[in-house]
Amino acid sequence: MTRTGGFAGLRRQWQVEAASEDEAQAWWPLVDACPWDATPDDHRPDGFVYEVRANEREATLPEQNVDGPWRELVDAVVDNAS
Repeated sequence: MTRTGGFAGLRRQWQVEAASEDEAQAWWPLVDACPWDATPDDHRPDGFVYEVRANEREATLPEQNVDGPWRELVDAVVDNAS
């Protein structure tokens, strides 16, 4: 997952890789809860944008739309990133 943008064009990147099948299975409810096919395209100038990938799934979200299941996934990745 990458967050880019802001006034200074900052870039932050987080990544989580499951060490086992059990660990991978624990992530799928978070991933499956996100509306991957319904991502908004209302970027704000100088706003942050999140690029989220989970295997073959990809989504680009303006920060103001990172809520609900997206917020849960983003927070879990940031908290568990290596």
